[in-house]
Amino acid sequence: MTMNVSPDVVKQLRVKRGWTQEQLAQLANVNVRTIQRVEKMGVCDLETRSALASVFQVDLHQLDGEKKIEQATPSNAKRPMIYQRLTSGQSIVEIFADAHGYRFTHEEPRSKDDAEYIAWLVRHINDYSEAWSDIDPGERVTATYELGEALKELEEHGFRLFGLRTRAKMNPPPVTPDAEPASLRIANFHVAYGDSNKIFVLDPASGT
Repeated sequence: MTMNVSPDVVKQLRVKRGWTQEQLAQLANVNVRTIQRVEKMGVCDLETRSALASVFQVDLHQLDGEKKIEQATPSNAKRPMIYQRLTSGQSIVEIFADAHGYRFTHEEPRSKDDAEYIAWLVRHINDYSEAWSDIDPGERVTATYELGEALKELEEHGFRLFGLRTRAKMNPPPVTPDAEPASLRIANFHVAYGDSNKIFVLDPASGT
């Protein structure tokens, strides 16, 4: 059964959470082309409509544009940040490239060695992200490879690296009374143990 939803509302809910169309497709367990069609044409089947409402934690009528989003999701509600597992050097670069700021989090280390290893990885990523705009294309190829090798070593030690791009508002200096807050791109990284109970497998076939 074909249903109509508001393309603008779906896109607004996705962008507000900092998700890509691919991430939303994984969370809703649908094909990325389905998400693209929803955001372009506003049509989907009943199952997809229900899945989107569940993922966004909103009322079905909000997807139709019949109700304001704030009615079901108050602005002060704390929403969980859903990170994507990073599996290559390129995936790490995609998170921090052109970002205005960085946020690194991690699980509680189980030993001093683990703490030192997490710190090593954080410094490694931070150093490359800070220098990224200053290095030439050839050096970026080498840097991407080295990040990939560091990621492999990290996983051999029982860790997993996750990333997410989000946006944050920052009030500019009071140059003019009507100055709009600046929208900043934030690169979020999280290091977790491979056996962490906070890791959810969205695609069992690929392990991601």
